[in-house]
Amino acid sequence: MRSPDALRVTRALRGFANESELYVGAAGREAEMHRTDLTGLAVVMDRGLQGEPPTPGQISAALQLSAPATSAMLDRLERLGHVVRTPHPSDRRSVVVEVTDHAMQVGGAMFGRLAAHLRPVLEERSPEELEVIASFLEEAVTATRTARESLAD
Repeated sequence: MRSPDALRVTRALRGFANESELYVGAAGREAEMHRTDLTGLAVVMDRGLQGEPPTPGQISAALQLSAPATSAMLDRLERLGHVVRTPHPSDRRSVVVEVTDHAMQVGGAMFGRLAAHLRPVLEERSPEELEVIASFLEEAVTATRTARESLAD
C-alpha cells in the first residue's frame, strides 16, 4: 500500500497535468491554434534548443501522427509564421523544421501569464528544494514516457 504522502504526490501530479492541459488548450484557442499544432511546435522548439532541428518524419514519430497529418500541421504552422522548412544540412532529399522568432514571441505571450503565476511559487523554494523538485519531475517525465511507450508494444 502506498503511503499517504505518495498518494498526495500522485494526486498533485494528476492535478498539475490536468490543469496544464486545460491551460494549453485555452491558450491555443486564444492564439487560434489546434492542440496538435502546439504539441508539434513544442517538439520543434525542444529539438531546436538541443541543436537538432527535427525532420517531418521525426515529428510524425514523436507525435504518433501519419505523414499526411504531420504535413497538414506543418502547413498550418508555416502559414501562421511559426516554423520554416529548410533543406537538411546533410541529406538533400530531406528538410528540417525550425521555429521562427515570431513563434518565440507568440509562445512568450501565451505562456508568460503562466510563468508569472509560477514565478512566486518557485521563488519561495531554496536552490536545494528546486534541485529535488527538478530531479523528481525529470524522473517522472521519464517514467511517464516509458509507460506510454509500453502501451504501443
